[in-house]
Amino acid sequence: MKLATTVVMTCVFGALSFTANASSFGPPNAWASGWGQGVNEYVANNQYGDYLYIACDPYSHVKMTLNIGEHSYGSYDEKDFSLIIDGQEIQTPYETASRVGANNFYYLWDKLRTAETIVAKTSDGIHLELPTKGAAEELPESDSGCVTEF
Repeated sequence: MKLATTVVMTCVFGALSFTANASSFGPPNAWASGWGQGVNEYVANNQYGDYLYIACDPYSHVKMTLNIGEHSYGSYDEKDFSLIIDGQEIQTPYETASRVGANNFYYLWDKLRTAETIVAKTSDGIHLELPTKGAAEELPESDSGCVTEF
């Protein structure tokens, strides 16, 4: 019985650690893109494992999460974040259910592709510099299929 419990616990913790690491892909200090189960995914990783993740699903609103260490912000969390691109702050860019929110998202998307600097600012005061390398290559034109308002 003890062996079975140990095996189950090992599998559970292994699956949890895989899930935590699977959200971030691509090289450090650069943007990367991928596709899985009908969702276009874009991520900006820094050298410490922190990242901005954007998911574009043709059947759901765009989702954005910012992970800093063990803390998450954005679409799936109660904690908010803003992005500051070349000195201009765009608050909660993942809230796209309104026309204003959708316009903010598309504006942000276009700015990300040409940014000189990208800084994430969390609701609890953390500032995180994100890479710009590869953004123009990995992020397609803003009309690429990210769903905003319905």
